[in-house]
Amino acid sequence: MRRKQQLFIFSLLFLFTGCAISSADPTPTVFTPVINPAATLLTPTESITVEPTSKQNDVKCDDSGTIQRYQIDSTFLDGPLYFSVYFPPCYQEEPAPAYPVLYALHGQNFNDMMWVDLGAAEITDRLILEEESLPFLIVMPYEEFFFRGADVNNFPSALQQEIIPFVEQSFNVCIEKECRAIGGISRGASWAMRIGLELWDFFGAIGAHSLPTFSGDITNLPLWLDEVPFGEEPRIFLDTGRFDPEVKSAYRFENILSQKGIPHAWHLNEGRHNEAYWREHMEAYLRWYSEGWK
Repeated sequence: MRRKQQLFIFSLLFLFTGCAISSADPTPTVFTPVINPAATLLTPTESITVEPTSKQNDVKCDDSGTIQRYQIDSTFLDGPLYFSVYFPPCYQEEPAPAYPVLYALHGQNFNDMMWVDLGAAEITDRLILEEESLPFLIVMPYEEFFFRGADVNNFPSALQQEIIPFVEQSFNVCIEKECRAIGGISRGASWAMRIGLELWDFFGAIGAHSLPTFSGDITNLPLWLDEVPFGEEPRIFLDTGRFDPEVKSAYRFENILSQKGIPHAWHLNEGRHNEAYWREHMEAYLRWYSEGWK
């Protein structure tokens, strides 16, 4: 009986949420191949093949990037924790000394393939192959329980204490602050700002795309900013559509950054709170993140 009540409540939340809804099923499909005792490697939910165009003649690698999906057992979530990883072209064949990482968070009712579905993998391939960006990884966690309130949600702890340590122990990535960026779309933008500013000494860049903000975050923002020593602020990028229903939240957030004298990029664009808007601006997002690693 309790299970039926939970399913009924979840259905109501799903139908009446104010955030954009994806056609993708947010429930992951579990596969079985194992790469090591710490994690299960799941068959990628999408295969990315990109034909590079207009490459410079001295680019040696002409392969596209790859995507793998992983599952680890989460203590904080009391169950499986899923995340997908984009590896740049020739990650295995021509490894860099240490790759930067973008932790890309999805919106409510989406899943860890949201950024891929919006073109992130193809765009990153092109930027890298045309030598407009250094190679970097994109780690895309799946917030399965996105209907839980932010203040009673262990997703940030799972990201910080389980996913990130796994990534930094398993892959050839840089572990300095300047090498880590966190960004999100919609609900993911709210998480990115809250996590990134609370962990200002851990992330070198924060991106919030169509930021709605969690309850209380506008009040807490001045307190978070006061904790950051002068000159050690993460790079910050804010953008939203002019007709986004949460545009006032993004405005208030940006105004506080300005009042506090925190450097940031602010973009008020035409558009709404939907996939068409995020797809249109995905390349601008990825270029901004990569600029911090040149």
